[in-house]
Amino acid sequence: MDTFHRAAATDSRGPEASRGPEALAARLGRLVRLEVELGLAETRDFVQGIAVAIVVAVSSAIALIASLVVLLAAALSPLFGARWEPLLIAGGGVVLLSGAALAWSAWRLTHLSWPTETLTSFEENWRWLAAQLRSRLTLHSRAA
Repeated sequence: MDTFHRAAATDSRGPEASRGPEALAARLGRLVRLEVELGLAETRDFVQGIAVAIVVAVSSAIALIASLVVLLAAALSPLFGARWEPLLIAGGGVVLLSGAALAWSAWRLTHLSWPTETLTSFEENWRWLAAQLRSRLTLHSRAA
């Protein structure tokens, strides 16, 4: 059992195998996959924020139009001898709520933050790649 652990702990390829160009390519490939994943996640959050604000705005606009119809009915109800107070309360309440929802949607759409983490991460990764390539060149020039 002890020999199994020692054999698993030692790499038969040696320490230079993890520093070769294949290792750099593998790390770069993993980095690209993570960058794409970050970009997709950030874009998904951005699009969901826009979609929620638009859905709330459209629903509020429909409710606002309906409440204006109810308020018009409240204004015309005395002509027909009907009670106008419940229509005024319901229509006015929906106007207030839909106006607040429309204001929130407008605020949300104007204050959405653009996906900046991905761009910042790209800049950091370019710096990392440049450092990796510089260290490779330094390592190869010393070996020669």
